[in-house]
Amino acid sequence: MSEFKILFSDYFDIDKNVLEKYGALNICLSSDLPLFIDPFLLFASKDTEYQKLHKILIEHIMFLKNVAIEDKDFAVNNSIFRFPEIKQNWLGVSKDSNGGRGLGKDFAKKMINSFNGFYKSFGNEKITQTSHIEKLTLMNPGVGRDFISDFTTNIIYDFLLEYTQAFAINNLKDHQIREFKLNSIFNKEFQRWMPKTYRLPYLFLEDNGDFIILTPLDILTKDDAAINNSEFYSNFKNISNSIRNVDLRDSINKYFRENLPKDPSTKERNLTINKTVNKFPEILDHYIKSKEDNKENVSKLTKDKISKITQELTEILISLPKLLDEFSDFYKFKPDSYEEALKRVVYLKEVIEDNDGYRVFYNDGIPIAKEETIQRMFRLTWYATPFDVNSEVNNGRGPADYKISNGSKDSTIVEFKLGKSSSLKNNLKNQTDIYKKASKSISDIKVILCYNDKEIEKVNSVLNDLDLKEQENIIIINASPKKSASKVND
Repeated sequence: MSEFKILFSDYFDIDKNVLEKYGALNICLSSDLPLFIDPFLLFASKDTEYQKLHKILIEHIMFLKNVAIEDKDFAVNNSIFRFPEIKQNWLGVSKDSNGGRGLGKDFAKKMINSFNGFYKSFGNEKITQTSHIEKLTLMNPGVGRDFISDFTTNIIYDFLLEYTQAFAINNLKDHQIREFKLNSIFNKEFQRWMPKTYRLPYLFLEDNGDFIILTPLDILTKDDAAINNSEFYSNFKNISNSIRNVDLRDSINKYFRENLPKDPSTKERNLTINKTVNKFPEILDHYIKSKEDNKENVSKLTKDKISKITQELTEILISLPKLLDEFSDFYKFKPDSYEEALKRVVYLKEVIEDNDGYRVFYNDGIPIAKEETIQRMFRLTWYATPFDVNSEVNNGRGPADYKISNGSKDSTIVEFKLGKSSSLKNNLKNQTDIYKKASKSISDIKVILCYNDKEIEKVNSVLNDLDLKEQENIIIINASPKKSASKVND
């Protein structure tokens, strides 16, 4: 087993195939994986237990709707409209830990207003097979993926805990399991969450270690839920044209055309869509119905995406700390934050360029080009550091990639960019200086990842233009595939 106990299987010293056979995600215990539970996959599943969970979701949202309509002012301050993030499943958008904000009072106000306004008819659908909570995100600014994730996880909390408990009892050692009493059962009569005791895996190598939740792979998705706002807006014309009711279809298209400005901007087009949906709200149900009719294909596409991200962020990326430890003193340095960050970047560069570390940046020969993926990967290289390593730190000027600190007077901003980025020049010129000022950071480091010689030439040209050539704190990493020594000598 790996000495870097980042994955659940490594931490608990079990074969990862045991988790795979059980159907659970092998979570990373260093930072969240960018996945979340998609309620549509519960609906689309042939598993009757999943279908029951989807029914419970709808019943709970209908309960909240009735409370919201019965007494709007009372509902705003009612804790039943609060849904904290359940961080112990290690899923979400946080890149440096498993923390999150959850759904608080602002969310409660939006939902209560929605139930008393546009979504007053929610639950009375005639076109779709059933109601779907994702519908509430389609015409509700600020209510999106976070709502789906946090709401769904809270409502099926007991299922997830039972699922985890069953695995733990059958596969883990006694010292790796503890009893936890958690509020997981909702009592409608008392309008409160009631406690239940579970035996769960926990971070037993830490003092007062927290419990851990496992999640089935087949209910997870990445990026967007199957039913989502961005797809609805981008495919609006196709959705309206697919409506079989000729009169309704013609009326929607006519109204949309008449209200759409000439040469509209994206904002103007979206405003026209909003206006059209307010006039013909049934178009939302036709969009959702198309998803229901295609549920098997939706599930398959989601499964393929999850397989890809699992490979990228666990099986491939987990090898990076091992390479750094094997070929460098990466994990032994403890200077100030700037020296710490710079030495880690330099050693990272050496491992990638000279010790085949570039391979972790590729999946089936294709470079992993998203900055988010590279940022998450780099977070793994800070495993076991005594420094505070925070990603996406927002101090009023937008989020910086990383802030490494050791107290308030010793901090360094680290920015990562792809060499092919069109915004590279402006970023090098302005961005980090702004972040430094906002964060009161003393130092900054810029890391630029390139996948080929053309990108490296472009970056060097930019550095020349900005008079930044040969700067210690600007590191170019050449992640292009390297020929083997035998081929080089031929």
